[in-house]
Amino acid sequence: MVRIAAVGDLHIKGEPPADLVAAITDLDETADLLVVAGDITNGGRLIEAEAAAELLALSRLPILAVMGNHDRRCLRRKAFYSILARAGVDMLDGEIRVMSFGSETVGFAGIGGSGGGFWPDAGPDAVHSRALQRLRVKARLEATRLDQALQSLESHEVDHTVVITHFAPTINTLGVEPEAKYWMLGNIELGRTIDRFPVDLVLHGHAHLGNPIGRTPNGVLVRNVAQSVTGGVVVHELDRESAATATWPAFERSA
Repeated sequence: MVRIAAVGDLHIKGEPPADLVAAITDLDETADLLVVAGDITNGGRLIEAEAAAELLALSRLPILAVMGNHDRRCLRRKAFYSILARAGVDMLDGEIRVMSFGSETVGFAGIGGSGGGFWPDAGPDAVHSRALQRLRVKARLEATRLDQALQSLESHEVDHTVVITHFAPTINTLGVEPEAKYWMLGNIELGRTIDRFPVDLVLHGHAHLGNPIGRTPNGVLVRNVAQSVTGGVVVHELDRESAATATWPAFERSA
Protein backbone atom coordinates (compact mmCIF):
# COMPACT_ATOMS: atom_id res chain seq x y z
CA MET A 1 0.00 0.00 0.00
CA VAL A 2 1.26 3.46 -0.96
CA ARG A 3 -0.34 6.45 0.74
CA ILE A 4 -0.16 9.67 -1.26
CA ALA A 5 -1.24 12.83 0.55
CA ALA A 6 -2.30 15.51 -1.92
CA VAL A 7 -3.39 19.11 -1.90
CA GLY A 8 -3.50 21.93 -4.40
CA ASP A 9 -4.11 25.67 -4.49
CA LEU A 10 -2.63 26.63 -1.14
CA HIS A 11 -2.33 30.24 -2.34
CA ILE A 12 0.03 31.12 0.49
CA LYS A 13 0.27 34.90 1.00
CA GLY A 14 1.74 35.08 4.49
CA GLU A 15 1.08 33.09 7.62
CA PRO A 16 -0.89 29.94 6.63
CA PRO A 17 -4.29 29.35 8.25
CA ALA A 18 -4.27 27.22 11.38
CA ASP A 19 -6.37 24.42 9.90
CA LEU A 20 -3.91 23.97 7.02
CA VAL A 21 -0.97 23.94 9.44
CA ALA A 22 -2.76 21.26 11.49
CA ALA A 23 -3.48 19.16 8.38
CA ILE A 24 0.15 19.18 7.21
CA THR A 25 1.96 18.90 10.54
CA ASP A 26 3.31 15.37 11.13
CA LEU A 27 1.65 14.11 7.97
CA ASP A 28 4.33 11.41 7.85
CA GLU A 29 2.28 9.50 10.41
CA THR A 30 -0.49 8.89 7.87
CA ALA A 31 1.17 9.16 4.43
CA ASP A 32 4.31 8.20 2.53
CA LEU A 33 4.53 11.18 0.17
CA LEU A 34 3.01 14.63 -0.23
CA VAL A 35 1.96 15.93 -3.66
CA VAL A 36 1.19 19.63 -4.18
CA ALA A 37 -0.73 20.26 -7.40
CA GLY A 38 0.29 23.85 -8.05
CA ASP A 39 -0.56 27.36 -6.86
CA ILE A 40 1.63 26.90 -3.82
CA THR A 41 1.80 30.68 -3.56
CA ASN A 42 -0.70 33.39 -4.36
CA GLY A 43 1.50 35.70 -6.37
CA GLY A 44 4.77 33.88 -6.95
CA ARG A 45 6.64 36.19 -4.56
CA LEU A 46 9.74 34.81 -2.88
CA ILE A 47 8.47 35.80 0.55
CA GLU A 48 5.39 33.68 -0.15
CA ALA A 49 7.60 30.78 -1.22
CA GLU A 50 9.47 31.05 2.07
CA ALA A 51 6.22 30.86 4.04
CA ALA A 52 5.07 27.91 1.93
CA ALA A 53 8.41 26.15 2.47
CA GLU A 54 8.07 26.48 6.25
CA LEU A 55 4.56 25.07 6.05
CA LEU A 56 5.38 22.11 3.80
CA ALA A 57 8.44 21.16 5.86
CA LEU A 58 6.05 20.38 8.73
CA SER A 59 4.87 17.31 6.84
CA ARG A 60 8.24 15.58 7.31
CA LEU A 61 7.62 13.78 4.01
CA PRO A 62 9.23 13.71 0.57
CA ILE A 63 7.29 16.25 -1.51
CA LEU A 64 6.61 16.42 -5.25
CA ALA A 65 5.01 19.54 -6.71
CA VAL A 66 4.26 21.40 -9.94
CA MET A 67 3.89 25.08 -10.69
CA GLY A 68 0.45 26.64 -10.88
CA ASN A 69 -0.53 29.75 -12.83
CA HIS A 70 -0.12 31.91 -9.71
CA ASP A 71 3.35 30.50 -9.03
CA ARG A 72 4.36 31.35 -12.60
CA ARG A 73 4.06 35.03 -11.79
CA CYS A 74 7.46 34.71 -10.13
CA LEU A 75 10.19 36.54 -12.04
CA ARG A 76 12.97 34.64 -10.26
CA ARG A 77 12.09 31.02 -10.97
CA LYS A 78 15.49 29.64 -9.92
CA ALA A 79 15.29 31.34 -6.52
CA PHE A 80 11.69 30.19 -6.12
CA TYR A 81 12.72 26.58 -6.72
CA SER A 82 15.72 26.91 -4.42
CA ILE A 83 13.64 28.15 -1.49
CA LEU A 84 11.21 25.26 -1.82
CA ALA A 85 14.01 22.72 -2.34
CA ARG A 86 15.45 23.61 1.07
CA ALA A 87 12.18 22.34 2.55
CA GLY A 88 12.40 19.12 0.55
CA VAL A 89 10.03 20.15 -2.24
CA ASP A 90 10.98 18.56 -5.57
CA MET A 91 9.46 20.64 -8.38
CA LEU A 92 8.55 18.73 -11.56
CA ASP A 93 8.30 20.54 -14.88
CA GLY A 94 8.15 17.85 -17.52
CA GLU A 95 10.32 15.51 -15.46
CA ILE A 96 9.71 12.11 -13.89
CA ARG A 97 10.53 10.58 -10.54
CA VAL A 98 10.57 6.88 -9.69
CA MET A 99 10.13 6.18 -5.99
CA SER A 100 9.88 2.98 -3.98
CA PHE A 101 7.64 2.54 -0.96
CA GLY A 102 8.27 -0.87 0.54
CA SER A 103 7.52 -3.40 -2.17
CA GLU A 104 5.66 -0.88 -4.36
CA THR A 105 7.32 1.33 -6.98
CA VAL A 106 5.55 4.42 -8.28
CA GLY A 107 6.47 6.48 -11.31
CA PHE A 108 5.47 10.15 -11.24
CA ALA A 109 5.27 12.49 -14.22
CA GLY A 110 4.71 16.17 -13.44
CA ILE A 111 3.74 19.12 -15.60
CA GLY A 112 2.09 22.44 -14.79
CA GLY A 113 -0.10 22.26 -17.87
CA SER A 114 -2.17 25.09 -19.29
CA GLY A 115 -5.62 26.16 -20.33
CA GLY A 116 -6.87 25.73 -23.87
CA GLY A 117 -10.29 24.16 -23.55
CA PHE A 118 -11.92 20.83 -24.31
CA TRP A 119 -13.67 21.56 -27.59
CA PRO A 120 -14.68 19.82 -29.86
CA ASP A 121 -14.69 16.52 -27.94
CA ALA A 122 -16.20 17.91 -24.75
CA GLY A 123 -17.31 21.22 -23.38
CA PRO A 124 -18.21 24.41 -25.21
CA ASP A 125 -15.98 26.24 -27.63
CA ALA A 126 -14.54 29.52 -26.41
CA VAL A 127 -14.58 32.85 -28.17
CA HIS A 128 -12.05 32.70 -30.97
CA SER A 129 -9.18 35.12 -30.62
CA ARG A 130 -5.49 35.26 -31.30
CA ALA A 131 -4.83 34.93 -27.58
CA LEU A 132 -6.89 31.74 -27.41
CA GLN A 133 -5.11 30.30 -30.42
CA ARG A 134 -1.77 30.96 -28.73
CA LEU A 135 -3.08 29.25 -25.61
CA ARG A 136 -4.04 26.18 -27.62
CA VAL A 137 -0.51 26.06 -29.01
CA LYS A 138 0.74 26.19 -25.41
CA ALA A 139 -1.65 23.37 -24.52
CA ARG A 140 -0.22 21.16 -27.25
CA LEU A 141 3.34 21.96 -26.18
CA GLU A 142 2.62 21.09 -22.56
CA ALA A 143 0.90 17.87 -23.63
CA THR A 144 3.93 16.97 -25.73
CA ARG A 145 6.20 17.46 -22.72
CA LEU A 146 3.93 15.21 -20.65
CA ASP A 147 3.98 12.64 -23.45
CA GLN A 148 7.79 12.65 -23.42
CA ALA A 149 7.85 12.24 -19.64
CA LEU A 150 5.44 9.30 -19.74
CA GLN A 151 7.43 7.72 -22.56
CA SER A 152 10.56 7.91 -20.43
CA LEU A 153 8.72 6.16 -17.58
CA GLU A 154 8.13 3.18 -19.85
CA SER A 155 11.79 2.23 -19.48
CA HIS A 156 11.27 1.76 -15.72
CA GLU A 157 9.51 -1.09 -14.00
CA VAL A 158 6.82 0.55 -11.89
CA ASP A 159 3.73 -0.80 -10.17
CA HIS A 160 1.81 2.45 -10.53
CA THR A 161 1.98 5.57 -12.69
CA VAL A 162 0.76 8.90 -11.34
CA VAL A 163 0.45 12.16 -13.27
CA ILE A 164 0.63 15.46 -11.39
CA THR A 165 -0.63 18.60 -13.09
CA HIS A 166 -2.18 21.89 -12.11
CA PHE A 167 -4.66 22.23 -14.96
CA ALA A 168 -7.48 19.74 -15.47
CA PRO A 169 -7.20 17.04 -18.17
CA THR A 170 -10.97 16.47 -18.26
CA ILE A 171 -14.20 18.39 -17.70
CA ASN A 172 -15.34 15.65 -15.30
CA THR A 173 -13.74 17.40 -12.33
CA LEU A 174 -14.83 20.94 -13.17
CA GLY A 175 -18.04 20.63 -11.18
CA VAL A 176 -20.02 23.87 -11.07
CA GLU A 177 -17.34 26.00 -12.70
CA PRO A 178 -19.00 28.22 -15.35
CA GLU A 179 -18.72 26.69 -18.82
CA ALA A 180 -17.42 30.00 -20.08
CA LYS A 181 -14.32 29.43 -17.95
CA TYR A 182 -13.55 25.88 -19.11
CA TRP A 183 -10.92 27.12 -21.54
CA MET A 184 -9.04 28.64 -18.60
CA LEU A 185 -9.18 25.58 -16.37
CA GLY A 186 -7.59 22.85 -18.47
CA ASN A 187 -7.37 21.31 -21.89
CA ILE A 188 -8.27 18.17 -23.75
CA GLU A 189 -4.72 17.58 -25.02
CA LEU A 190 -3.61 16.59 -21.50
CA GLY A 191 -6.39 14.00 -21.30
CA ARG A 192 -5.58 12.58 -24.72
CA THR A 193 -1.93 12.22 -23.75
CA ILE A 194 -2.75 10.51 -20.44
CA ASP A 195 -5.04 8.05 -22.23
CA ARG A 196 -2.17 6.81 -24.39
CA PHE A 197 -0.33 5.44 -21.36
CA PRO A 198 -1.07 3.04 -18.47
CA VAL A 199 -1.69 5.82 -15.97
CA ASP A 200 -3.38 4.83 -12.71
CA LEU A 201 -4.09 8.20 -11.14
CA VAL A 202 -4.07 11.90 -12.07
CA LEU A 203 -3.88 14.62 -9.42
CA HIS A 204 -4.71 18.22 -10.37
CA GLY A 205 -5.99 21.43 -8.85
CA HIS A 206 -6.98 24.86 -10.22
CA ALA A 207 -10.75 24.25 -10.47
CA HIS A 208 -11.82 25.76 -7.15
CA LEU A 209 -15.52 25.11 -7.82
CA GLY A 210 -14.92 21.64 -9.19
CA ASN A 211 -15.71 18.21 -7.82
CA PRO A 212 -13.16 15.77 -6.41
CA ILE A 213 -13.48 12.75 -8.70
CA GLY A 214 -13.63 12.26 -12.45
CA ARG A 215 -12.17 10.23 -15.30
CA THR A 216 -10.53 10.79 -18.65
CA PRO A 217 -12.43 9.60 -21.76
CA ASN A 218 -10.64 6.22 -21.48
CA GLY A 219 -11.43 5.86 -17.80
CA VAL A 220 -8.24 6.95 -16.00
CA LEU A 221 -9.05 8.08 -12.47
CA VAL A 222 -8.70 11.86 -12.01
CA ARG A 223 -8.83 13.64 -8.68
CA ASN A 224 -9.17 17.38 -8.20
CA VAL A 225 -7.24 18.11 -4.99
CA ALA A 226 -7.73 21.88 -4.82
CA GLN A 227 -8.16 22.51 -1.09
CA SER A 228 -11.37 24.46 -1.69
CA VAL A 229 -12.80 21.25 -3.17
CA THR A 230 -11.44 18.69 -0.70
CA GLY A 231 -11.40 20.82 2.43
CA GLY A 232 -7.68 20.33 2.95
CA VAL A 233 -5.16 17.54 2.52
CA VAL A 234 -6.52 14.19 1.32
CA VAL A 235 -4.73 10.84 1.25
CA HIS A 236 -5.03 8.41 -1.67
CA GLU A 237 -4.15 4.77 -1.12
CA LEU A 238 -2.65 2.81 -4.00
CA ASP A 239 -2.24 -0.92 -4.13
CA ARG A 240 -1.87 -3.59 -6.80
CA GLU A 241 -5.59 -4.23 -6.92
CA SER A 242 -6.75 -0.67 -7.57
CA ALA A 243 -5.30 2.68 -8.59
CA ALA A 244 -6.95 4.31 -5.58
CA THR A 245 -8.64 2.03 -3.09
CA ALA A 246 -9.67 4.79 -0.73
CA THR A 247 -9.55 8.52 -0.31
CA TRP A 248 -9.94 10.27 3.02
CA PRO A 249 -9.12 13.60 4.61
CA ALA A 250 -5.75 13.39 6.36
CA PHE A 251 -7.03 15.15 9.44
CA GLU A 252 -9.89 12.63 9.86
CA ARG A 253 -7.69 9.56 9.48
CA SER A 254 -5.10 10.85 11.94
CA ALA A 255 -7.69 11.84 14.56
